[in-house]
Amino acid sequence: MPESRRPLPVWLAPLTWPMARFYAAAVAWRNARWNRGKGLARLAIQRSHGGAETLAPPVISIGNVTAGGTGKSPCVAWCAEVVASSGAQPVIALRGYRATRVGDSSAFISDEAAEYAWTAPMARVVVGARRHEALVAELSSLAAENWRHRAVVLLDDGFQHRQLARDLDVVLVDATRPSLDGDVLPNGWLREHARGIARADIVILTKADDSAQRAHAAALVANARGRPHDAVCVHEWRALTWIASAGSSMTMPVSALHGKKVLSACALGNPAHFHAMAMSAGANVVERLEKPDHRPFTLQELERNAARVGVRTVLLSRKDFVKLDGQASMAVDLIVPQLSIAFLEGEDRVRAAIARVLNVRNSRESA
Repeated sequence: MPESRRPLPVWLAPLTWPMARFYAAAVAWRNARWNRGKGLARLAIQRSHGGAETLAPPVISIGNVTAGGTGKSPCVAWCAEVVASSGAQPVIALRGYRATRVGDSSAFISDEAAEYAWTAPMARVVVGARRHEALVAELSSLAAENWRHRAVVLLDDGFQHRQLARDLDVVLVDATRPSLDGDVLPNGWLREHARGIARADIVILTKADDSAQRAHAAALVANARGRPHDAVCVHEWRALTWIASAGSSMTMPVSALHGKKVLSACALGNPAHFHAMAMSAGANVVERLEKPDHRPFTLQELERNAARVGVRTVLLSRKDFVKLDGQASMAVDLIVPQLSIAFLEGEDRVRAAIARVLNVRNSRESA
């Protein structure tokens, strides 16, 4: 198996292959239980304190079958905007990787939640490893009484976490690294066998700029799913947030990157795509700086590496920017792209699927 199709070096295969067999068996057992309805729960929220009536907000899961970055965050933000435009209230539920507790409360915050505060300000964000319990606590609170009847829950990364019943399963496949013909973790990138994608109601190919990559990913999806994908999208930078070393901030067009010497830094599941987008925008990427997914950068290390390669500008993903330590006094300028998605095909199918979920909400409300 080529190195690009495995998360760990090939020389570890004598260890990762048997580990993958145990992992695959455990996932298959867990999925078999959920297929029989074992351990599944429908979200039910008490309509008012002391009352017997309950609300059952519909749930939309946006996930994937592989580890690493498939572009969930901008897709979740797009779905939140679609839900909000219908008059409903999107509620983004995160498991909260590396989340921290807020004081002595039961609330948690995470870098993903901070990112959604920028990209999906219309959404309520709920963080908790036990998402069912966290949602019940949030939507049952007094503060939620004026909007919970309009709630539509969006599960960020919910495809393998099936404890919470859902009305729509959306799965994303990264066209630059589909990995559906590889092995499961840790011997490959798959979180479960590729045929698990057949559970998905909607499959979207993401980062599908290259026609050859797109065709390859489409063939893998059709083979594993038994039917074609439903939509195709690309990731694009709408604009740039430019934070100057003096502390001022402004919005600039992407064209401002053309010819600009930058240190391109990110800690993402698929860092190569971020760097490729930088070069496509015309940036002169002097050096790439990468960390494993979710690992934070410090301002000092960005400044140190920028000075080492002789640049004064760091191009940083928004996911990394929200984790960055204090920026009161910087020796570099920071450029943070404003990431979004644009559909090449199938947008009407995705919108129609979401509309059906909203109809479920309306029918439950009137029942």
